[in-house]
This record gives sequence, C-alpha cells and structure tokens, in this order.
Amino acid sequence: MTSENLNLDQTLRRLAEIAAHLVNARYAALGVPDDRGGLENFFTYGMSEKQLSHMDHLPLGAGLLGSLLKSPDAIRLDNMRGDSRSAGFCAGHPRMTSFLGVPIISKGKCLGSLYLCDRMDDQPFTEDDERMVGLLAGHAAVAIENAHLSDQLRRLAVLSERDRIAMELHDGIIQQIYAIGLQLEITRTSSSLADPVDMQLKSVGGNLNKVIEDLRRYILDLKTGLDKTVSLTEQLDELADGFRGISSAQLTISIVPNYLNLSDDDIHAVTQIARECFSNIVRHAQATKVELELRQTPSYTTLQITDNGHGFDAEKAYKGRGLKNMRQRIEDLGGEFHLASRPGTGTVISVKLPTSYDIQRGDE
Repeated sequence: MTSENLNLDQTLRRLAEIAAHLVNARYAALGVPDDRGGLENFFTYGMSEKQLSHMDHLPLGAGLLGSLLKSPDAIRLDNMRGDSRSAGFCAGHPRMTSFLGVPIISKGKCLGSLYLCDRMDDQPFTEDDERMVGLLAGHAAVAIENAHLSDQLRRLAVLSERDRIAMELHDGIIQQIYAIGLQLEITRTSSSLADPVDMQLKSVGGNLNKVIEDLRRYILDLKTGLDKTVSLTEQLDELADGFRGISSAQLTISIVPNYLNLSDDDIHAVTQIARECFSNIVRHAQATKVELELRQTPSYTTLQITDNGHGFDAEKAYKGRGLKNMRQRIEDLGGEFHLASRPGTGTVISVKLPTSYDIQRGDE
C-alpha cells in the first residue's frame, strides 16, 4: 500500500479504518508519538461523537499505548484491565476489553502505533489478527514515510518562494519607500512651509514609516513560516518568540493536551487572535505578565489570553475595528468570543470553538 492521497492526516485516519475492517474490530486508533514519550496526535475509528464528548480527554500515551511507543513488539491481550501496563481509562471512556497493539516502525524508528479493541464477534484477537495488522503496519510505515517526504518537499518549495519574496520586499520596495520618506523629510526641514503643509508632510512621513514597519513584520512572518503547514503549537511558539523579542513582559504558554485536533480554519483563527492580542499588549497595555492558555476537550477548544496591563473600557473598545474583527472571525466558525477589561485591571480575552474532530464512525 502506498499513499495515493499524500495528506498525512487523511492517510492516518484511513489506516485506522483499514485496520478495524481487517480484523473486524469495533474500535481502532492510530497514535503518533511526540518527542517527549507521549502522543502528538491520535486518530480514532468506531467511536461516535457522543462517546467522544463524554470523555475528559483523548489518550495521552500512558499505559499500554505508551508501551507500544517504546517497544518494537506487538501486544495482544484478551483482557487489558488485567495487564500490569494498563493505566485504565479516563472518565467517560467507553468500556473496552480485548486489545491488539502493533507499532509502526521504519528504519528502527517508531512512526506510530495501531491500536484495536474488541472484535465485533466478541472473540479475542488471534495470532492471525496480529500477523495481518503487522503486515498493515509495514505498509503503513511506507505510506507515512511517503507522506512525510511529500510534505517536506512542498514545504521546502514554499520556504524557497518565501525567501525570494522577502528579499524582494526588503531590498526593493522597503528601500524605495524609505527613500521617499527621506526625501519628504529633507523637503520639510529645508523649506519654509506653511504650517498646514508642514503638518501634512509630517503625517505622510509617519504613515510611510508605519508601512515600512508593517512590511518588516510581514517579512518576519514569511521567514518564520507561520502558516497551515506548521502545527498550531509551533505557530504559537513562533509568535511567543517574536513577542519576547519586542516586549519585556513575562510570557507563559500552557497547551493541554500537547497535540490538538483542529481544522485549518480554526488553526488560522486561533493564530490570528493570538497575534492581534500580542500586538495590542505591546502597543497599549504596558503589561509585565502575559499568560496564554489553550485547552482542548472532545467537545471544545478554548483559548484565553490574560495580561496585567492598564486595561481599557471594553464597551468603547468594541467600537474599533480590531476587536470587532476578532469576534466576527470566531463567530463565523460557530464559536464564542468574550472580553473582560476595565481601566487599571488588565485584560482577559477568551475564545471557545467547537472541536472539529474529523471522526470516522463505525456502524453503530
């Protein structure tokens, strides 16, 4: 099997579904490891949205699931609850009994693991089941490697184009605008101009400087690659680095779990909200502490950004375009946007989005 569709997430979801049908399993999942011994991503098959909504969180890579990430050997159990490696289920998790787990390994590296629970006929998994899933895992390794390679090639091409655009903007357009601004300043300071003309030229020069700063920020974004080809966690880390480079405020970021299932639109919205908030904090708040918290449950994703800055009149602020745009962006995605601020009390901006799990349902 090779990946005809080289979108990695779609490939992994499809592999979980194929594994379930291969051994007639009621539930299946494919977990992708992170670099800290847990799970970066988790794709399910067979669980309904209702079942997922009752769970406190998706598996984090402990217990049996974590054991498979550290060992090249498959695990087959008639009753997983009797195994010493089992960490139990989180609150709201459906009951499962039999278990078959097979690592996906390529060149000695674990790329993920296939997990299957409870055959449809309520019989335990067999050696033949383990052998078939093992063969699928071998093909899955090839598919995942192909998807990774395709993604790397695409990103290299995008980054190369970004570098070219950034260079043209910096060496061409910005320098031309800077030259125009300098000429205006020379004209203004070396000539006897009427006050209205002098003020107008000064205003134009200020606006040109703002354009230059906007272009510089855009170039920085091009170079850091903040787009959908990078995970939300990576994008927030990049934004945090940029914030720390221009602000003395102490910024802390908390993301739970360490992998997130979000649509591209949700990722873009969260990134833009964080970017706008950081920008407002730098320009207006004069905060010394800033906190960003991102939480995800099977039902909702919540973002909260808090600062201890000057604060402002929330009702008056909503008359401006920035906050209106943020609220509209979230409401267009079916979410909620809340702002709490008063002069002298700091600001809290909260966003709540319905979690966009692309779930493959079973027959139930």
